[in-house]
Amino acid sequence: MKSFFLTPEQYGDLKGRYAKFNEPWTADETEELRQMALDGVTRAEMSAQLGRTPNAIKMKLQSLGLYVPKPAARPWTDLDDAALVQQYRDGASFATLAATFGRSENAVISRLIRLRAAILPDNAPAETSGGDPAAE
Repeated sequence: MKSFFLTPEQYGDLKGRYAKFNEPWTADETEELRQMALDGVTRAEMSAQLGRTPNAIKMKLQSLGLYVPKPAARPWTDLDDAALVQQYRDGASFATLAATFGRSENAVISRLIRLRAAILPDNAPAETSGGDPAAE
């Protein structure tokens, strides 16, 4: 079973990289973090400046209500699928579809691939089971 405790070497390594590793937050640090978040400073920059791990920064921002993790992807509905296919057929770009459905372009492309049978043009030739094409 994997231990959740750090070895002394691991602890020393983290403490060497992050000066404030495993130390409580002070009121001044919390206020500095809050201001950095409001100023749009990246979490990596916050981590470097405050001497905290990126995860410690994220957790503190969450506790302050300044970071909300992305929700898990919501499922596609039948109505979403129908609208996606129609807008795709009408020539909407992947970027437009992504914005319309509140999803990433990759999510839109993946869904279209899954729905590929529904997006084939109505006049697409049907596959034949072999035989002589001239006889058809």
